[in-house]
Amino acid sequence: MNPTPDMQAILQKYRDDGFAVVRRFLDAREHDAIDAAVQHVTTTVAPSLAIGEVYQEGETTQAIRSMFHLEKHSDFFRDLQRHARLLALSRTLLEDPQAALGTIMYFGKPAREGSLTPPHQDNFYQCFVPPEAMRITIAIDASTADNGPLTCQRGSHQLGVLPHKPSDVLGFSQILAETPDKLRYPEIEICLEPGDICVHATNTVHFSRPNTTDRSRRQLAIECSSTRAQQDQALLRQRHQAVKALHRKKG
Repeated sequence: MNPTPDMQAILQKYRDDGFAVVRRFLDAREHDAIDAAVQHVTTTVAPSLAIGEVYQEGETTQAIRSMFHLEKHSDFFRDLQRHARLLALSRTLLEDPQAALGTIMYFGKPAREGSLTPPHQDNFYQCFVPPEAMRITIAIDASTADNGPLTCQRGSHQLGVLPHKPSDVLGFSQILAETPDKLRYPEIEICLEPGDICVHATNTVHFSRPNTTDRSRRQLAIECSSTRAQQDQALLRQRHQAVKALHRKKG
């Protein structure tokens, strides 16, 4: 049986740092079920999806870098949106008893092929006001210092939404124009074991380096926002238009 998380300690860490890690949040059975469901959608569903729903590492490889809205394609992931302990955690951190789990995504860094995820803030794309939203990252594989772990700049969630610029990279249309000072906001590599999770705030600056190992690094991500947070629809339309323009440019 996995240990019961200290919710107040996790909440304080999340408030202070803009992210928090919970070790062994999922037991082996839950982890294996997620692993099997991810393998199913990435092998049977992903090949039929359009660009924007799924991104591959490059023109010469079928390795999947990211896939979105898994809940549209699987009863398993629709059920995962009602996972009691994930809901309890999200409601504690967002301080909202009505918060719900939203979009579920897959992020992969294939062995020797996993590319850089450039520095960015989720809320530049999501446009939440107030920024009461977060992403739960679930480790399917181990995340190590050399296979491209999620890396967060501690305390950067306090800076608000920072300027971004076009990246010309499919799947990450915008990147930070300038990263925050690394001495004041140090880069923390989030090394995880299978079943561990990391929760980061929507304004937290984060990125991940390439995977230089012979081991894959797969993660599931679940979005969550408070009922107080509303998306700026005008800004959201601008973001979507920029993504569509990049898709047209890349063909």
